[in-house]
Amino acid sequence: MSQLGKLVKVELRKVWEHEARDFSSWLVQQENLDALGEQLGIEIEPLGTEVESGRFRIDILAKEPTTDERIIIENQLEPTNHDHLGKVITYAAGYDARYLIWIVKEVLPEHLKAIEWLNEHLDESIRCFLIRIEVWQIGDSKPAPRFEVVSVKNDWVSTLKQSASKSEFSALQLKQLDYWEKFIDFSKRIDSSMKYYKPGARQWLNYSINDPIAHIALTLQSQKNRLGAELYIERDKNLLEFLKQREQEINTALDDEVIWFSANIASGLRVARHVSDIFEESSLESHFEWMHEKTILLKQVLVPLVQEYKAHLDADE
Repeated sequence: MSQLGKLVKVELRKVWEHEARDFSSWLVQQENLDALGEQLGIEIEPLGTEVESGRFRIDILAKEPTTDERIIIENQLEPTNHDHLGKVITYAAGYDARYLIWIVKEVLPEHLKAIEWLNEHLDESIRCFLIRIEVWQIGDSKPAPRFEVVSVKNDWVSTLKQSASKSEFSALQLKQLDYWEKFIDFSKRIDSSMKYYKPGARQWLNYSINDPIAHIALTLQSQKNRLGAELYIERDKNLLEFLKQREQEINTALDDEVIWFSANIASGLRVARHVSDIFEESSLESHFEWMHEKTILLKQVLVPLVQEYKAHLDADE
């Protein structure tokens, strides 16, 4: 019989010395959020780290892509305390979050009771998760993290998501899902550092710029046979006006016809490409190359301008 190793618990601070700089930076990577999401039964798409909420900063702001509802993640590599419990509630109120995730080293009884009370008394659409993070190692192996769900809403398994199974998708939705899955495979072959969100059976695919104020989105319009690549601004119309002041600079840098759009909530700018058939198998590689190139170009041109806009805001405060 082969000799077996012994599991040894590793001190969290030996792996992540600093909560924001080390742990949050590790957790916000999509593969790690996917691992957390698997434990909770939800999809988690990051919107940013150290996101401002009044006088405070949220460790990680994210969203559930099917419903677009906000997710607050508060990290604490120490035992639970009143300060962090208060932050979780404050951040959730500031962003009208529906998912509150508190990740800790150790759960004290009074805080477990507080989360259970919140889950029992808050609106049915709001769910609080209390998660214990541990790290284990066998011999000289790499340390392995483990999420343990300590407290959730009693009925969360049955009501947490309203997403449909593949059997409930329409024919068009199935085509869209297949399209994005193939694009993700293409993108990984070209540049594995490009981290798109998990593809869905919808007409868009998002790419994070690590800032909740905006993101890059690739789009499909099947009726018009039009591909799109855009900067999608969540709510900040002032950012749109700031970018419009640089319109000539943006047009030159993108070297394309720029379409500006503004609705009640969302706004932004896009470039587009008309094709004969967006789902034509023999043309997919050409479509994918265009989308990949436009994602990189939008990121190079627009992200510095978004950062410049935010720097102006900070200077005015």
